[in-house]
Amino acid sequence: MADDAWTTHAVRVLHDDVVTIEEHDVETPEGRRYAFPVVRSPGFAKVVPLLPNGDVVLVRQYRYAVGAMTLELPAGAIDDGEDPRTTAQRELAEEALLMSARLEPLGVFRTSPGRMDETGHMFLARDCVPDPEARQHEPTEPVRLGLDEAIGLIGTEILAASSSLALLLARRRLDGEDG
Repeated sequence: MADDAWTTHAVRVLHDDVVTIEEHDVETPEGRRYAFPVVRSPGFAKVVPLLPNGDVVLVRQYRYAVGAMTLELPAGAIDDGEDPRTTAQRELAEEALLMSARLEPLGVFRTSPGRMDETGHMFLARDCVPDPEARQHEPTEPVRLGLDEAIGLIGTEILAASSSLALLLARRRLDGEDG
């Protein structure tokens, strides 16, 4: 399999707001030339908020793209120049009204590398407590569940792949400490 870079002959921006959608005129190392769509994203941070008793806090919110309410972990786009850890702390406060002094990285992943450059940064927030200064910036409803109960909802009520992955990584981290 060739590992050669493709040649980009031109780029046309189709949309530029929260994400940028581009159409690239590309040529593969084998000489095939075609229009290739690319979605550019600032990336995001997702946080698994654990309460002192071990429960996790998810958020229920309406997602326009799927036309339905979803159950997800708090997350948000990384602002220009912002560190992913700062984004995770901000989203923890804005969506779950919580804060944590113990924020640990769980991993980094690419959401869909075939068409997007988006990177997700996942964090575990331990010993979360109410943030007295937090104000909701979006209509989210915090939902408190046991971690294993939340993991049991993967594929039924929890359909966001990034939330599913973060929950499983949090369980693996916690199991590694117990074992």
